Amino acid sequence: MTAGSILVNRQNAAPSEEGTALVVEDEASLVARAKRGDEAAISQLYRQYAPAIYGYVASRVRDEAAADDLTSDVFLRALEGLPRFEYRGISVSAWLYRIAHDRLVDHFRQHARRPTVPLKDEFLPAQDGIEQEVDARLRVQQLRESFEQLTAEQHQVILLRFTAGLKLKEIAYVMDKSIDAVKMLQLRALTRLRQLTGQAS
Repeated sequence: MTAGSILVNRQNAAPSEEGTALVVEDEASLVARAKRGDEAAISQLYRQYAPAIYGYVASRVRDEAAADDLTSDVFLRALEGLPRFEYRGISVSAWLYRIAHDRLVDHFRQHARRPTVPLKDEFLPAQDGIEQEVDARLRVQQLRESFEQLTAEQHQVILLRFTAGLKLKEIAYVMDKSIDAVKMLQLRALTRLRQLTGQAS
């Protein structure tokens, strides 16, 4: 796979209903093959991780075209940096999120605006009856408004922890912070969300 062939479109990269792509091959062996220039392995890495990275980027920029461009750039940079990648307690997934994080930092710096985290209605569970559906949508709207009041770093911790499913150590790597700092950000974010949604004890 050449650099020019890594192009993301929303239909192919957006997360499916089944969630992120299943890992069909041992990650270490797949990376080893990719580092040797095996195009099939490079393509497989892309297929496995592009949906999740796209979802992470899209949830922060709220712009499909920008999300497409940024996701493509993440994988271009990953392809360039792959020969230097080494396992040091950090997964390929966390490494890609770190690249995405750095690109988003650049993006928001260039556009001088604060990242946001929308909650999409299509992720609502199915409801039986109009009253339940309205109630669910009102709760999502309340959560959406509450997320707007979190700091950018609190947003990021929530996304990486509960959407991406990264471990605290990996989130610390992605955000270039200590594990204790990540724990504190997570605690403050969850506490703030409970307060804003009226769930604080």
